[in-house]
Amino acid sequence: MKKYILGIITITLCLKVCYFIFSLCVAKFDSEYQTACTTSEFISVFKKNDSFWYQKAAEEGYPKITNPADLGYSSGKYFKQSVWAHFPLYPLLIRYTERLFNLNFDQSCFILSIIFSLSSFIGFYLLCIHLLKINEKDSFVYTLTLMLFPFHYYFNMYYTEALFFTFLVFSFLSITKKNYWLTGLMLIPLTLVRPNGLITIIPLFIYFMEVEGGFKYFFNRYLKFDKVLILKSLCFLSAPITLGVYCLYQKQMTNHYFAFVQAQYGWYKEFMFPFMGLFRRGDFTTQFNSIYVLVVMVLAVFIWKKLPLSLNVLIWISILLPMASGSVACMPRYISVLFPFTVFITSLFIKSKYRFFILGGLFCLQLLTFYP
Repeated sequence: MKKYILGIITITLCLKVCYFIFSLCVAKFDSEYQTACTTSEFISVFKKNDSFWYQKAAEEGYPKITNPADLGYSSGKYFKQSVWAHFPLYPLLIRYTERLFNLNFDQSCFILSIIFSLSSFIGFYLLCIHLLKINEKDSFVYTLTLMLFPFHYYFNMYYTEALFFTFLVFSFLSITKKNYWLTGLMLIPLTLVRPNGLITIIPLFIYFMEVEGGFKYFFNRYLKFDKVLILKSLCFLSAPITLGVYCLYQKQMTNHYFAFVQAQYGWYKEFMFPFMGLFRRGDFTTQFNSIYVLVVMVLAVFIWKKLPLSLNVLIWISILLPMASGSVACMPRYISVLFPFTVFITSLFIKSKYRFFILGGLFCLQLLTFYP
């Protein structure tokens, strides 16, 4: 196992170098990309899009709001956005890394991206072994697929994917090992990383029931007031308690318990039936993401019987919940953390003698999706 973990560490670090070299190569042919790459440091290559919002939250904090419109709104071509749309754990980690080591934002994020990309990949490797019962050698190949699959460069960016995925996989692992005190601890940061963190406890609790003997056996024990089982299940209370405390903080600062929901309107998001968010705009990104989501949903239906209920619920919650906001803009990011898809796709070529050529092809596609 040690040699495979060492391999994961080495490849993770090499990936960052590959992204930078790719950026330098692109800069030679793209004048717009040139000023964003060759004149900046290596670590700035991974700073894109939402990274600037995390920087604002980390360095300026979450402002006190007196006018509800300052939380966020959109009307035609007019809109206003605020940091309240982003959950606080990642900005807090950045802030205290800056203070502790006297670093700037880019340097702090680079350190955190190394730590959490490594923890997410190693966590997935261990998940394959202990939850999915895959041998160590094959688990390494499954992990390579997770690392090299298109859109999975998100794990190496200054985003929350690696952070979220780390606590997600270690929550599953802690339940597998029946270390429920650790599960309770993992759910606290998981809830504070992204808005859908709390909802993730649903598939985790279902998995807890599966580990404890299945639904029928679980409910029979619960109805008989099995004290041991009830005490074990209390670990899941850490998630709603954490969100409750955060909602009280939002109320104090903005006069809204769910300020993060209001702030989403600044990104032209509004609650609607999930499928109505598909193909809402005519731009290439919306069209591509809509098709990508549909392909993933078809695949989710196809693999339904191959997965336990907990993982199926994880998939559908992670797809339908963000789609209910009326936007598919971030769907590739949400889908990247759905590890059952990685497992299924890898199972299609794991025994092929061309598997490493396939992985190479996937990485080429990843660079193609990294470029925009």
